[in-house]
Amino acid sequence: MTLWVAAFAAAVVVVIVLVVLLAGRQRHAADLQTRLRDVEASTDRTVKDEVARRLRQEESRLAKDIDARRSELARREEDLTRGQADLAESRLKSEEQAAALDAKAEGLAERAGQFDVRARELEQRSAALEQAESGVRARLEEVAGLTTEHARQRLMEEAEREVQADVARMVQRADEAARRDSEDKAREATLRAISTLRGSVVAEGTITVVTLPSDEMKGRVIGREGRNIRALEQATGVDLLVDDTPRAILLSSWDPLRRAVASRSLAKLVEDGRIHPARIEEVVDKTRQEVDEESRERGEKVCFELGLAGLHDRLILLLGRLDFMRDHGQNLLQRAREVAQLSGAIADELRVGSDSLRRAGLLHEVARADQAPLLTHWALASADLATRFGEKPGVSAPIRALASPPDAPRTPEGVILNTARRLSLSRPGARNENLQRFMDRQQEIEALAMAHDGVEIAVAVRAGRELRVHLRADAVPDDGAHLMARELAREIEKRVDYPGQVRVTVIRETRAVSFAV
Repeated sequence: MTLWVAAFAAAVVVVIVLVVLLAGRQRHAADLQTRLRDVEASTDRTVKDEVARRLRQEESRLAKDIDARRSELARREEDLTRGQADLAESRLKSEEQAAALDAKAEGLAERAGQFDVRARELEQRSAALEQAESGVRARLEEVAGLTTEHARQRLMEEAEREVQADVARMVQRADEAARRDSEDKAREATLRAISTLRGSVVAEGTITVVTLPSDEMKGRVIGREGRNIRALEQATGVDLLVDDTPRAILLSSWDPLRRAVASRSLAKLVEDGRIHPARIEEVVDKTRQEVDEESRERGEKVCFELGLAGLHDRLILLLGRLDFMRDHGQNLLQRAREVAQLSGAIADELRVGSDSLRRAGLLHEVARADQAPLLTHWALASADLATRFGEKPGVSAPIRALASPPDAPRTPEGVILNTARRLSLSRPGARNENLQRFMDRQQEIEALAMAHDGVEIAVAVRAGRELRVHLRADAVPDDGAHLMARELAREIEKRVDYPGQVRVTVIRETRAVSFAV
């Protein structure tokens, strides 16, 4: 019973639970439906609002787009209207231009017809002119005796001569301009040459070599702590150079007389073997006296050869010292003797005071041998020395004229002395030049000139320093002389070996000679 009650109770409970659950589900379903209706209602309102908002936005956008399109259509309509007006205007202008072109075409056609008529007239006239020209040319050839080719050839020759004359003038102007600018360039080239050759030139003119018997003698010449060599340098005024040269000592000085005294003194000391300061001073003094005595004897010998008497002892001594000096390889005493002889010979021919000119020629460079430094021109210093030691103005005046500028007033004595000096300087062989070589160069220069057309005479004068060329007046024009001089100068530069410079002088002259009987 109890089991059945319990089962019944359990069944009732189950039923109650099921009822409750069913009732709860129904309420829940009702609630869900209610909520669903609420959600659907709210969703409809939201969607409707959103749709309405979007519709309003789309309407606003469409309205703006419509307004923009209306504005664009209005602008395009305005542009179209304006374009139609421009098109109408351009069409009107085109029609006007077409009318103007038609008028011009008609005018050109009319002118073309006129040109055709003129062209035919010109052809007729040209034919008539050709016939007339042929007749005139034939008449001219008949009158002048020349054909057209000959006349053309003459015209070309005249044009060539004119061109040559213009070229000659241009060359002359260029030479003048180059001559004006050449001094600076020549000075620069000379300085550059001096700087290049100064070592060898100075060595040749300022150094004397003294040979020693052995290298041990160098130590004795130097002495203890160099006292012997210092004594020698102080006594002679010459620098002694002791280097690695075997068995040799170099003596360096600008004064050739001092080098002569030093070399002779050193040779005596080496030969004697006693070398000390006291002995050195003694030997140098004695050697200097010997050199002065030898110079005096040489000066007296020259005076005796020239027949000149009454010269002061000082002048005779200076003349002898000139024998130790050289100028471009020429002995100064020998040159003074030659100038004196030439001056006397010229003076005898011209019946001028030959004795005074011989004395002037002998003494014209005597100042070069004086120990005092030259503060003026050597000719002026020599004239002052001659006057100081009793020579007359007739001797000093020609010497002084050697230092005068070329445009200064000249005296016969001064001209004779200057001429004699130039003759001595220009003499072949005076400056260590071979005579045969000198003659060959003379002949080569003259042959170069004679090889040119129109040259009548070519002579090399002034010891080959100048070439004088005489042209035939009928073969070469005046302007051609300038070209000839320039060509000869260039050929001499390329083909002839010569010292210094060669002056080319081209002469063209016309001489008319007549005799009155």
